[in-house]
Amino acid sequence: MITGQSAPRKQYGLLALAVVLLLLGGVVIYAGSHNFAIRAVGIAIVMASTYLVQFSNRHKRSGLPEVNGAVNDRNVKGQGRLLWIVSLSLVPVLAGAWYLLHLDAASGGKVAWPADVFAGIGLVCAVVWSLLIVRISGGYSGK
Repeated sequence: MITGQSAPRKQYGLLALAVVLLLLGGVVIYAGSHNFAIRAVGIAIVMASTYLVQFSNRHKRSGLPEVNGAVNDRNVKGQGRLLWIVSLSLVPVLAGAWYLLHLDAASGGKVAWPADVFAGIGLVCAVVWSLLIVRISGGYSGK
């Protein structure tokens, strides 16, 4: 079944709104880092953003009938290989960030940027490695 022309526009509108809400929620969480009520509002905004992303993908149709849930194996394997390469390349990057954090702590911890770098790289590693674990367990097909 082919959907109308307005459906993709609505999906992209919801995705754009989700991105704006995600950024707004991040700013609210950062700005209210010392106030619980403001942080709670920021977390609620981020959760609303993730709900909008989920809702925008709910009615997605390609226009072509599915053939027993078959996927293009070559495309899935290509994405899996890239995910493994990125996952393995993050190990030395995380080790380097930890080393910089260790050097800063040994010298008295007077600057904040090594902690920020380590936290940012740790966040990226958490996202990529959790996607890899989901992929290994068979929960994500790469579509």
